[in-house]
Amino acid sequence: MKAMTRPFKSEPVIDERISEATLRAYNVGFDQNKFRLQPLLDIVMDVVPEFAFGYYEAKNIPYTAIVNKLREAAKTIYTTDKYKRRGEFGEIVLHLLLRDFCNTTPLVSKIYFKDTNNVAVHGFDGVHISVEDNVKKLWLGESKFYGNGMEGINALLKDVKEHFEEDYLRAEFNLISRRIHNETPESEYWKQLMHRHKRLDEIFQSVCIPLVCTYTSDIFKSYTDQTKEYLEAFEKECRGLKAEFDKKNIHTNLEIILMLLPVPNKDELNTEFHKRLSSAQNI
Repeated sequence: MKAMTRPFKSEPVIDERISEATLRAYNVGFDQNKFRLQPLLDIVMDVVPEFAFGYYEAKNIPYTAIVNKLREAAKTIYTTDKYKRRGEFGEIVLHLLLRDFCNTTPLVSKIYFKDTNNVAVHGFDGVHISVEDNVKKLWLGESKFYGNGMEGINALLKDVKEHFEEDYLRAEFNLISRRIHNETPESEYWKQLMHRHKRLDEIFQSVCIPLVCTYTSDIFKSYTDQTKEYLEAFEKECRGLKAEFDKKNIHTNLEIILMLLPVPNKDELNTEFHKRLSSAQNI
């Protein structure tokens, strides 16, 4: 098995408390009786350049251009004060969790190809690949950033039903396959997997669907320390959301992983991220 790499070294901040085939849950926890908001934001901001420019562009940034590129990356995300209903934070969390906990490599960065500022990029929120023990997987991720866990789950289910219809999938593959970087290992394999005449039955055997929900959780109203009781409440809530997800999920042969990140206040997190992003745009 390929050794796990964590390019963003997020493990001191994000703890994968549940790691199962169809459910993963991530705990940020507390320090001095406060949620570790700032360390989480530190890690998320580390992800911005790669998320904005794509894996191959970001890794080739010379050290003399780091400041300029960080400024450019921050502006690529968005440059508006109307951030409260935007979902980029959730998309960056998806990128982070796939990279640090699922051993993936980004295949394309759709945000890098947008040509209009502040317009949301449609399509899959994350397109990554992985190769382990000669098993190749295409990761097509969706993310939600919600004030309520169940509402986020329902929105993810809606995406699954819509985005894996044949017409939508073929259209997305047409866009993605034309944007695969020349340095991508076995690029022809991924292009052939997304060929317009490839049978969906074959495609789905090589596809994994990570569904990330970052949401406001009520457990933080009762706990301010990482006690045994807190961890039990954390797990109970996450497994409860997974049970509801399973009840409503359509029966498909898709490999789906529900990935949950509960936080005390989604809006506070969004506001603090906006402050960080704005500061980076002006460095």
